[in-house]
Amino acid sequence: MMLRIAVPPLLRRVTFRVRMARTGVTARWRITRELPPQAVGYVVGVDVAFLGATGIAAVVAVKAGIRTTDVLTFVAFGGLGWVARRLAPRVGAARGRADQPQRDLLSAWTLPVALLLPPLYAAVLHLPLYLRPYGDARNAPLHKQFFNAAALGLSGLCASVTHAALAPVHGTYTTVTFSSSYVQVMALFGASAAYHLVNRLIMFGVMRCVAPTTAPQAFGGRDAWTVDVTEMCSGIAVAVLWATSPLLMLAALPPVVSLQRSILHADLLHAARTDAKTSLANPAHWREVAEQEIRRARRCAEPVSVLLVDIDHFKDVNDRHGHLVGDEVLVTVADVLRSSARPHDLVGRFGGEEFVVLLAGADLDGAARAAERIRGHVAAQYCHIAGIAPLAVTVSVGVATATGSTSDLPGLLEDADAALYRAKREGRNRVRLAGADGQLTGGAAAWTV
Repeated sequence: MMLRIAVPPLLRRVTFRVRMARTGVTARWRITRELPPQAVGYVVGVDVAFLGATGIAAVVAVKAGIRTTDVLTFVAFGGLGWVARRLAPRVGAARGRADQPQRDLLSAWTLPVALLLPPLYAAVLHLPLYLRPYGDARNAPLHKQFFNAAALGLSGLCASVTHAALAPVHGTYTTVTFSSSYVQVMALFGASAAYHLVNRLIMFGVMRCVAPTTAPQAFGGRDAWTVDVTEMCSGIAVAVLWATSPLLMLAALPPVVSLQRSILHADLLHAARTDAKTSLANPAHWREVAEQEIRRARRCAEPVSVLLVDIDHFKDVNDRHGHLVGDEVLVTVADVLRSSARPHDLVGRFGGEEFVVLLAGADLDGAARAAERIRGHVAAQYCHIAGIAPLAVTVSVGVATATGSTSDLPGLLEDADAALYRAKREGRNRVRLAGADGQLTGGAAAWTV
């Protein structure tokens, strides 16, 4: 005989939510299943360094004494940062994947904490802003959330220590003690630069651990550095306004929101030009740039070349291991193409397992050498995917070059496509040049033109 106990509906709902939350937390902490071993070690190392540095900063802060004005300043900027995080998806940008970083101009509110307060506050400020373990299922895994908070926390610590070392002040900052002299102004810019530089170094390190072929250009292009400078100047301006009078924050909000809109517009434009899976140029953007380059080459009587790159036996990879593994192969090949191309070459995804490379100013000989370099780099790269043996990948490449007033994009692509299919018919893992006399062999053989 069983004794049945009536459970109130509210208690049942609470119990269900707790169980779901525990399940979500457990799933999101599966770091070893999502990252390669070297990346796991790097992420854990950054987290441990953050916890250790925060502990030291806490001891120093307690010995120096916790001031009420510092706590109120911390709460105020934390609230502004929380508003910025929630406002970012609503000012015009459609949310993409939740685990992708968003340019929300958050450092306009977090950088002043590193400049105005002791290091402890700059270290812990990002924890409540990034850790959302019980949010919706689209949130990033907990290890990514904590790593982002730890990276920014270490950046804030470095910025705060740098500022204190360059322009030490005892007590609460005022306009006179904060930005009235040349040394104090240079200290603001030096600490702000340290904030962004340390964060970029940490992020580039984890990118190299996840994808060893990540090109140095991923450390930040011109647009990324422009945004960093904008954020740095905004953070300094907000800090100076706060030191003058906290009420001036009312004057700072509209300009920061306007800057946020412009940054999100740039993100939307980048997303419209980029293939979401490989982060290469999408077909529409690639064709647009290629048409412009061919028109310029016709005017200047310069050569222009196109490479068509196709992954060999890609359908077999999908059939044997599934489309998720196939996606990993696509990303690996895209990373190799990006790192093997010159900085001014345009690499795009042409569709399916095909990629296309625009080589401005490259004649047939230079394009052939570039194609062979790409083929060799891909053949030397293995796809390391959890649960299966490392996959060897090869590509076939078709090369076409045009010079003169009759060059056009459709003709170039048609010639490169014919050369590509000849490479696949003749055994794959090789390069072929457009034209009957194009002879570029793959494997370990040398080639001549």
